Amino acid sequence: MECSEALDLLYESFDAQITPAQQSLLNGHRRTCFACAGTLAKAQRFQDLIHRVPQLSVPRGLEARIIERVLHTSPEGVTRHIKLARPSFSWRDMLRPAYALGGVMAAGLAVFFIAHGVLMNNFHRPADETITASVEGVLQAVAPNNQPREVAEADTPISTGEVLRPEGAQPAIVAITPHLALTLQTGAEVQVSRLHYDKATGAADAVFLKLRRGTLRINEILHRDVSPVHVATAQATFVPTGTTFSVTASTDTTNLAVTAGSVAVHMPGRSFSVLAGHGVRITQDAVIRETLTGGKHSKSHIK
Repeated sequence: MECSEALDLLYESFDAQITPAQQSLLNGHRRTCFACAGTLAKAQRFQDLIHRVPQLSVPRGLEARIIERVLHTSPEGVTRHIKLARPSFSWRDMLRPAYALGGVMAAGLAVFFIAHGVLMNNFHRPADETITASVEGVLQAVAPNNQPREVAEADTPISTGEVLRPEGAQPAIVAITPHLALTLQTGAEVQVSRLHYDKATGAADAVFLKLRRGTLRINEILHRDVSPVHVATAQATFVPTGTTFSVTASTDTTNLAVTAGSVAVHMPGRSFSVLAGHGVRITQDAVIRETLTGGKHSKSHIK
């Protein structure tokens, strides 16, 4: 799908004029085209903002009083019939000129005086620190200004500073890029410490996560244009090299289990690697390596 086609489908979706198949194509394009992802996310946020603008009630008889005042001040002083034309509203007609003249800025200024209170509560998302992620399950995202939002089975912008939590009894899967998927188990809490992508290449060049508690599973497929994800806990930082692994964090213990590939573990004063089929348990007093294959766990201390 071309980028222009994706934008056309986006505008039509605001008027509920696309089919489920077209919606699926649009969702697939925004997950793979970083050039469009930011624009599509901004348009979606503007649509959400419009829906949140309070409806203003017009006093009865206001139209008649306006017409009477206009006729009274008319230099001709002649009674004339005035037909009020109510403009038809279309997302395509409204958003396309807005983007042509500066996009979200122009649209935001138009709404500012009506929805000032709503805008003040919005979290500012730097364009180069925001990636459109695809969520499976139910996820709560809390912005740095403590404004929470709930996302269920949808695409959503994720930015530096946000805290992610799964909602309900099921895990939430967050595909941050086409090469990186996070599975947050029930009770997990992950902070996006730093998220950045290169506008020139459209590739994520920094994904730093802090696991505050619970279990986080990472599925990462690296290639030459993508930098590895960094997952930090209170005890260590984990950097995979194209792998599948899980990290479980509590107040004083971190457990790492590697399913595929390898993970580099960085701690104050030491670094080591953990290969597939192995794990490591890190406490304040010890670092214990575990073998996970064959359903048996053999343990040895790492010096």
